[in-house]
Amino acid sequence: MESKAAYRSVEEKPVEGQRSIAYGCEFSRVDDGSGVGSLMVTAVKGEAAPKSALAVAEQDCLGEGQAQPLADAGEAAMWCRNEDLDTLVVTVKRSHGEVRIAHLTLAGSPMAANIPGYATLARLLGDRL
Repeated sequence: MESKAAYRSVEEKPVEGQRSIAYGCEFSRVDDGSGVGSLMVTAVKGEAAPKSALAVAEQDCLGEGQAQPLADAGEAAMWCRNEDLDTLVVTVKRSHGEVRIAHLTLAGSPMAANIPGYATLARLLGDRL
């Protein structure tokens, strides 16, 4: 998604809640405008537990028990397919006195060849939270 010739990104307006703020970005192909993914980063004030935040994210998975844990990424991370059959990679980390959650959605079902890369993506997200 780094190639500006192939992909474009559009940041969304932040969405503020009582104890949180969420920042989003949509990614699409330049040639036909089709969506390739999205990134939503939410910062929750207070002492929420990263594992609890990950459990909430697991509700976006296609079915119960579908979330696959990812090691060495933030304090908790997983990937799964969502109900739209897209791939969801989630990383949760405590940072600057809040819990930060990154939801990366990639268009399309996971392919076996891509699965090892989800841990790399989760670590990258965790490093940047």
